[in-house]
Amino acid sequence: MADPVPGGSPPPSSTEDRRRETRESLSAFVVTGLSGIVLLLVLVATMQLYFAVQDAVRYWVADPYVPLVNGVFFLAVIAVGISLVVRLVRRGS
Repeated sequence: MADPVPGGSPPPSSTEDRRRETRESLSAFVVTGLSGIVLLLVLVATMQLYFAVQDAVRYWVADPYVPLVNGVFFLAVIAVGISLVVRLVRRGS
């Protein structure tokens, strides 16, 4: 008599399937939550860096040139932000 399933192992039960699906969905939920927390920490660190650079510009650059240096810094931040958004959009396409 031949085995109905190749390899001789019985088909997985529906209980095992449900447990695996629950484990996978819980794992995805935890990964999503941790990613959100890390993203929030990165946002806070980025804002602190931004304000630290502003303080450094006010400290190291002569008063008449502060607006010019700030403008260049703002343009650099905008350029980097746009390039990151474009990269993400292209990756998603």
